[in-house]
Amino acid sequence: MIITKDAIELSPEFPFLIMDQILYEKDNREDTFHWHSYCEITYIKRGHGYYYVNGEKYEVGEKDLIIFNNVELHGWWVQADSMEVEVMIFPTEFVSVPLTVFDNDYLKPFLERGGNFRNKIEAGEENAEEIIKIIRDIAQEWEEKNTGYRLMIKAQVLRILTLLIRYYQKDAEKKSNLRLTDKKKSMRRIEEALYYINSHFTEKISLEEAASAACMSPNYFSSYFKKVSHYGFSEYVTKLRLEKVKEMEKTTDLTMYEIAMACGFSNMSNFYRLYKKYGDSVRS
Repeated sequence: MIITKDAIELSPEFPFLIMDQILYEKDNREDTFHWHSYCEITYIKRGHGYYYVNGEKYEVGEKDLIIFNNVELHGWWVQADSMEVEVMIFPTEFVSVPLTVFDNDYLKPFLERGGNFRNKIEAGEENAEEIIKIIRDIAQEWEEKNTGYRLMIKAQVLRILTLLIRYYQKDAEKKSNLRLTDKKKSMRRIEEALYYINSHFTEKISLEEAASAACMSPNYFSSYFKKVSHYGFSEYVTKLRLEKVKEMEKTTDLTMYEIAMACGFSNMSNFYRLYKKYGDSVRS
């Protein structure tokens, strides 16, 4: 599995973006996930597929909504050729700078998670149709950029956030909210570790070194890494190495021994065992 941070940069003057995207079945990568430093609301305009969020699998289709906060690992899988989506992204600071206690209420669907929370809002559910209509209005304002369009977009975003609060509020009192402050701090440190791992996986790399990059103890890092990635440290490194092996098989004339050594494997019997375990046939 590959974990990356989305590199989209938003304008500091108006940190907001709404865009149409077509996701293609040919680009499906079930083992690739990302997260980003902004909130996202995605509306499925056409097609069918799946979103994977924090280990949960959501089947999505036309007029479904998916929301992510700024620390959630997620990815997608398209069925039936392609899926068209409208993606709206903004940082928490977009709601108000500086953020007041009152303004923070708008962000509850992203920053606090009650027991009733799901990342998916199904077509036909309460407030879903109204939210979609507002997203369409925002997209029109964004495209036409008439006088005052920024004020209009922000007002419409706040309206969506209010509807999301009402949607999730229904059963919120049944369970205590989950605060994400500690998780956000840990994800920042995990980002450093992932950068280190992705840069050094072809070398001899240890759990202790990765934990040090994250400023965590090895035990805590091991537990938290598996929680957010759903892979153990060694398994993740192995998958990176095997992905590199497959790439080099296609792009070089090196022997399998030379490829395995270049990708960080030091023992051929262990290499063949791991390659077989993950379901790939090996070039002899």
